[in-house]
Amino acid sequence: MTETGDEAAFRVAAIPLSPEQTVDALLATVEATLRAEGARVAGFRQCRGADGGMAVEDLTGGGVFSISQQLGAGSQGCRLDPQGLAEAACAALAALETGPDLLILPRFGKAEVEGHGFRAVIERACERQVPVLVAVKPDCAAAWEAFTGGAADRLDPDRGALLEWCRAGLRARA
Repeated sequence: MTETGDEAAFRVAAIPLSPEQTVDALLATVEATLRAEGARVAGFRQCRGADGGMAVEDLTGGGVFSISQQLGAGSQGCRLDPQGLAEAACAALAALETGPDLLILPRFGKAEVEGHGFRAVIERACERQVPVLVAVKPDCAAAWEAFTGGAADRLDPDRGALLEWCRAGLRARA
């Protein structure tokens, strides 16, 4: 079921991440469909980097940013590379200046909870009234609610629901 906040001054939607759903493939399908319909989509898609670690592919320029770091054998720490994520966020901020119709981001996670990562990108998109679609990690859901003030829509990880929400956001911008 799709919960919408049509009264919101901005359009932001979260897709809850779950182990059963491959959200990256779903977002890629949504992006491809919207592009085929003429939408200008900015943001990132999560993928595997050349080293096998996490990376994000720029939907605007096509570049790939590595967002994981090698920690060494036996390490149990977080592999997220804050520098790589910051570089990707800078590219996303620049892409927002080109006037995209929609912003898709792969995750709202620990970095965003801590005030980094794509957080400023989401804020800037809202200022520019660009609809934002982002997957939210379960352990970050409370922080997401606090960040959006509860005004974000919550969407089921369903292609039809995501396309319906995105198309409504595109119409609202027209």
